[in-house]
Amino acid sequence: MRFDRAGFWEVEASATVDGDVETATAAFTAQETSPIPAPGDPAPRTRQPLAGAAGVAPSTIDSRADDARPIPDAQLHDVTIDDAIAAGKPTMVVISTPVYCVSRFCGPITDSVAELADRYAGQAAFVHLEIWSDFDTHTLNEAVRDWVYPPGAEDAREPWVFVVGRDGLIRERFDNVATDAELEAAVQTAIQA
Repeated sequence: MRFDRAGFWEVEASATVDGDVETATAAFTAQETSPIPAPGDPAPRTRQPLAGAAGVAPSTIDSRADDARPIPDAQLHDVTIDDAIAAGKPTMVVISTPVYCVSRFCGPITDSVAELADRYAGQAAFVHLEIWSDFDTHTLNEAVRDWVYPPGAEDAREPWVFVVGRDGLIRERFDNVATDAELEAAVQTAIQA
């Protein structure tokens, strides 16, 4: 959603639930420019560690992995974002922490992106960036800083999905919730562009 000016805004939503009208309000700040990359911005040229990287704990690649469990969704951990962009591939980047997610949407949206990676293998690149390098010490992965935790976005929440075009520019950005249909449509549009 775009607003005509920066500032403090409030939204009110109403819905009929079981015959009763329910109303909720929420307040938020709209900034002049987004500290988080937005459609039209160049995608960060991230060189994140890949599965099997020497000296990198498996949980740093994906919070579902550890020394006893392999990194799931290998197809999301086999190319850096920088290499995908350099190759001119449309790229979908999911930034999530399936184990530690507060919203509980991280696992399902990461699974959705993995399914798209299977379906569109060879036509686009698909990448998962884990939020935490070390959850216990709340140490962020360096790879996510440029995407969702740059200065001014310290309060960002996950998950996020970005779709990057062949030109390296962000085409779509989904914050927290996106349907399978929305994600697939974004991938198809990027592939066809």
